[in-house]
Amino acid sequence: MIYDVMIIGSGASGYAAAERLFANGIKNICLFSENISCGTSRNAGSDKQTYYKLDISSPSGDSIKKMAEDLFNGGAMNGSDAYLEAANSLRCFMHLVELGVPFPKDPYGVFHGYRTDHDATNRATSAGPLTSRYMTERLEDKVRENGIEIRDGYTAIRLIIKDKKCFGAYFVNDNKVIPVFAKAVILCTGAPAAIYENSVYPIGHKGATGLAIEAGAELQNFQEWQYGIASKKFRWNLSGSYQQVIPRYISVDENGNETEFLRSLPDYLNLVFLKGYEWPFDSNKTGGSSQVDILVSQEIAKGNSVYLDYIHNPSDFGFSLLNETSSTYLEKADATGEAPIDRLIQLNPKAYELYLNNGIDLKKEYLEIGVCAQHNNGGIRVDAHGETNIKGLFCAGEASGRFGVYRPGGAALNDTQVGALLIADYLKNSLSEYCTEECAEIPELPFLSEKSNTNEINRYFAVKMSESAANVRDIKKIKVIANELEALLNDFEKKVSASDLENYFALYSVTLSRLSLCRTILECAEKCGSRGGCMYIKDGEKIPENTEYRKMITITSVEGVSFIPVDGIPTEEYVFEKLLK
Repeated sequence: MIYDVMIIGSGASGYAAAERLFANGIKNICLFSENISCGTSRNAGSDKQTYYKLDISSPSGDSIKKMAEDLFNGGAMNGSDAYLEAANSLRCFMHLVELGVPFPKDPYGVFHGYRTDHDATNRATSAGPLTSRYMTERLEDKVRENGIEIRDGYTAIRLIIKDKKCFGAYFVNDNKVIPVFAKAVILCTGAPAAIYENSVYPIGHKGATGLAIEAGAELQNFQEWQYGIASKKFRWNLSGSYQQVIPRYISVDENGNETEFLRSLPDYLNLVFLKGYEWPFDSNKTGGSSQVDILVSQEIAKGNSVYLDYIHNPSDFGFSLLNETSSTYLEKADATGEAPIDRLIQLNPKAYELYLNNGIDLKKEYLEIGVCAQHNNGGIRVDAHGETNIKGLFCAGEASGRFGVYRPGGAALNDTQVGALLIADYLKNSLSEYCTEECAEIPELPFLSEKSNTNEINRYFAVKMSESAANVRDIKKIKVIANELEALLNDFEKKVSASDLENYFALYSVTLSRLSLCRTILECAEKCGSRGGCMYIKDGEKIPENTEYRKMITITSVEGVSFIPVDGIPTEEYVFEKLLK
């Protein structure tokens, strides 16, 4: 069967794309999922997972232009993309409200907000720790209500490409390769999460950026990632309330000796509180709150395990030692309990219940942590309507690369909906431009073996990437990793043995992503320097930022890495009556 549109991925952007296409009259569509119960949208969050939108409650007012400027000012982001994100945010937010996502409102129907990472406004809102899950579930309900076809258990292993056009994809189902054809293909597969070992992405979320790389798609700002402190046993962001209640940070060595290592930092109690607002590691805050991330990483590098202790206060804790910002916040929130766990339950009981529901009682046990990969600000390069440089191949959600150096917390959830909307609105009037043909030949398959080394190889490189190519990037070590990845790809069939096709092709895909990331990092290190979530180290010294490259977009392609100027925020003025025609 040939579909009008094929969607790969069953998260918030995938279901949004399906629902929007159907509403636009495109009904010969199918959504393919490797595993509907997996994925970041359904299984990730924070203390109160944020959705970023236009502020509709502030007495001082907000505007599309102001929001676009704040997004654009994060650096290395096109003004046109920032304007699209801002202009469509309220439409997408209200659509989720109508679908039943329980965003809180006051008795008058006003949706209030709060401050989020990298933003000074109150545009942030939340439905609690599971905002993206609620979004995904409500969107899925609508897709199923509309009778849209969903195929679960289908793993995409390669796109069908001919003459730089996409005609569909090859899937593995029950260890058999199946070609499926479509006029347009939308990748909604999230970030290439498997790149790193230390990751807050849910176990099982691998991403499929490598499919696009293999097809010849360009990447944009692929080096720009976000990292932060997260729990390891149950992967979850430890932002907001989890830091604001000021837990005790401890390092435990191989003999079980505990050390409160943050006590070496002046004013460390207030720095911990500040991590709630400034959760992501920031290379420009290494003299401030991001010292916490660096010290956590250093303790882990020594071979120690690091924990958050909500049972006991830090040794030096006292409300009189907190600055006005910290103490006033906790007092106004009635979160002045004796211990961190008391304050957490007072401040945000759902944050405590979340861990309890996942088998961890913060009243009784320490929480092992690490500095973990959380978001790829870059990704696959798309134009204003979500199409890649491969005709017929579109991309939405975190797999696409609309953001640059910084993005406000929650902007990614807005982007899942805006990206899907832009694609659906474009295809409504343009689908006839795309034609498909049964041009596929089943790709050459590997010889399957009873013994598999895919997990071993994957973990080897995942650990290397977390150690040397995450928030702290050692250029010398990354060159070694890149050479090893290239050697693996050049002799992949001989070096890799797999017992199933899914793991074989998943390793190939993530290897392409890792090598693309390493190559991008090496090209950007001295040109761009340390910025955003990434600190570059050469010969033991931090490479300073060249702020001129904030005005540039980084493009990674088969030809190499290049830089192009950002475009500005649109300034066209439109006459209402002309739009009415």
